[in-house]
Amino acid sequence: MRQAKYITILSIAALALGSCKKDFLNQYPQGSINVGNFYKTTTDFQEALVGAYTPLRDAANVAFYMEEMRADNTYFDYNTKDRGSVSTEQVSYFLDGASTGVTSSIWTADFNGIQRTNVILSRIKTASAVPDSIKSLITGEAEALRGHYYFELVRLFGALPLFLTETKSISDTRLARSSVDSVYTQIIADLTDALGRVAAPAFSSSGIQSGRITKGMIATELGMVYLTRKQYDKASAILQTVTTMGYGLMPNYADIYTTANENNKECIFEIGYKAGTDGQSSAFIYRFIPATTVTTNILGVNFNNNKNNYGGWNVPTQDLIDAYEPGDKRLDASIAVTKGKYDVNSYFIPDSVVSVLNPPTAGEVSKNFIRKYYHLPYGSIIDNTDQDWYVYRYADVLLMLAEALNEQGQTGAALPYLNQVRERAGLGDVNVTDQSVVRDTIAHERRVELAFENKRWFDLVRTDQAINVMTAYGIKQKATYSYLLPGSYNVVATKMIYAIPFRENQLNPVGLWQNLGY
Repeated sequence: MRQAKYITILSIAALALGSCKKDFLNQYPQGSINVGNFYKTTTDFQEALVGAYTPLRDAANVAFYMEEMRADNTYFDYNTKDRGSVSTEQVSYFLDGASTGVTSSIWTADFNGIQRTNVILSRIKTASAVPDSIKSLITGEAEALRGHYYFELVRLFGALPLFLTETKSISDTRLARSSVDSVYTQIIADLTDALGRVAAPAFSSSGIQSGRITKGMIATELGMVYLTRKQYDKASAILQTVTTMGYGLMPNYADIYTTANENNKECIFEIGYKAGTDGQSSAFIYRFIPATTVTTNILGVNFNNNKNNYGGWNVPTQDLIDAYEPGDKRLDASIAVTKGKYDVNSYFIPDSVVSVLNPPTAGEVSKNFIRKYYHLPYGSIIDNTDQDWYVYRYADVLLMLAEALNEQGQTGAALPYLNQVRERAGLGDVNVTDQSVVRDTIAHERRVELAFENKRWFDLVRTDQAINVMTAYGIKQKATYSYLLPGSYNVVATKMIYAIPFRENQLNPVGLWQNLGY
């Protein structure tokens, strides 16, 4: 841990995140906080809870590098003019190490979140002015957040120091790493206790939710924890409860992601953003469109996202495009193509955006980009959008449940959940009962249904497919891109997790021993 993490003054930043609505967390601190008088009232703890959500946004801003680009869904736009982001690029082809900046960013964000939840959990116990019912609710939300932060970290880095109380000194931060099993035991304990404390999801007549961490989010995350641990009976049991909570699929896949449909009935947990000048905006689309000095013909506003390698990340691969079945509606809703040309300085200048179903002809210059987060028009404030980021949605639950049932040999029972997702995509039902075939079909559905939602790398690792899939993919990549070094895509067991960030290892070299292979 960084030494600064022992400070107990929470940054009560204005965050917009909830189970699917922003209003609850659009709160601002009124002046400076006297910590001696804080953590006493319900309002104090509600504001502290807002601060505990903030790192979710910080983590989401970089997670796609490690959780999507690490796999075969996306890549990056190689910038011949500026090689300043080589360490970030190396995440994609398995040459990353302890000094890779994005790994440090997500480590810091998640542990900041853990510290903030620990402050709440430690101090609310003695807050006599807070009613017991409110204490229980806030405790549940804080536990759910802590479990979530640890769940992301353990999948990225393996064994971790388990901080379960407020850290008050530098020495408090120098814990040794606990085993992966111990970390998962704590995650399950946090989520299980939280499940009994928080409210069920509440929907309006239009399907809009009220916007807090709910039983739906916690049960869904528990389901994924159990899937990751290959405890399929527990996964199916908890995921079945989510199907009774009022969630449903949006009729049109493309409508899930529009800002007009935030908080919809398919949403289970999303990170919310708000355009404006108060620090709550997102900028994903500026990162995901091709790197160019002129964005006008894509976004309608001009911005040089080629500078400092800001754009051209998370680029859909041809391998993913080829994976969609004929007639799959999700392809056109998920990926777009921009046509253009290179100027005299070899910078890409886009001319127009076209459907991936009608790609440019041979000889035309074109680049793929993610369409599901592309929603015109964009405002006059550059690099500033309302686009939220999904963590869990109901289609994910259906596919998780299908997987859990199939792995228990209940293939027939799994098919209805799988087919709900396929039917919305305009595809025919799967009727085979061969467990292996259905397993592969579920994996395929997760890849295309949840593309660009930071699921693919984790799915490959937890199903023991990462080495085989990424080795085969790497062979194709090295044959295509001459700039890749010979050691690229050396996908071995030690690369299933990332290196402990260099700075953290230096601050606590005994407790935070480096992962094997780094």
